[in-house]
Amino acid sequence: MHSPLFTRVAAAALGLLVIGTALPASAALDKSVSSAQLKALAKVMNNAKHLTYEATYTSVAGGQTTTVTVAQAPPKSYFATSGGAVISDGSKSYYCSTQGQKETCLAATGVNPIAGLQGLFSPAAAITAFNGVERSLVARVAGLKVTSSTATFAGQASACVTVSSHGQTGKYCVTNKGLLAYSGTLKGTYFQLTKYSKSPPASLFTVPAGSTVTLPGGVTIP
Repeated sequence: MHSPLFTRVAAAALGLLVIGTALPASAALDKSVSSAQLKALAKVMNNAKHLTYEATYTSVAGGQTTTVTVAQAPPKSYFATSGGAVISDGSKSYYCSTQGQKETCLAATGVNPIAGLQGLFSPAAAITAFNGVERSLVARVAGLKVTSSTATFAGQASACVTVSSHGQTGKYCVTNKGLLAYSGTLKGTYFQLTKYSKSPPASLFTVPAGSTVTLPGGVTIP
């Protein structure tokens, strides 16, 4: 159901989860980061799972730029990029794609085909990275440098953590509300928050009007 674009972005972005290969160096590295600060950031991001919002990201991978939209109004959620979307109305999930002029949606009964890509834009991805860096700090890993800075993305004040290790540098930025605002690499692979709203339209969490929906068992609703 998902387009090749999903695969390209996912493959490029998976590297962001590896400690020390996350993003471009900050222009204003101002102070070192403690283990306690990383734990606090992880806690704030964990709380973001309760937020209601709509966020638009610009994603750059392999020299190509695309737009990714993530929204939630718990328990409802929405994730979309060029050619497809995953929509949850709180009780059922649908994998939707555009074929020609027609939108087709498959009621989810198995594994989400773009779960990995969705995960990269979720708080869990950065929390995993922060926890890994925090453990490395505690273990005093040789050559590891972790610094902090601040930035603003789509009007949202954010805290940034830059990790340098063995000649590689990466960075995560998190809004004060716990939303992932930036992640990328020195090799030009990154995604960045470009638009934010705390009031997502209800239409995002419903199957688009006029779509063909295939239910479990192969029953199709035109």
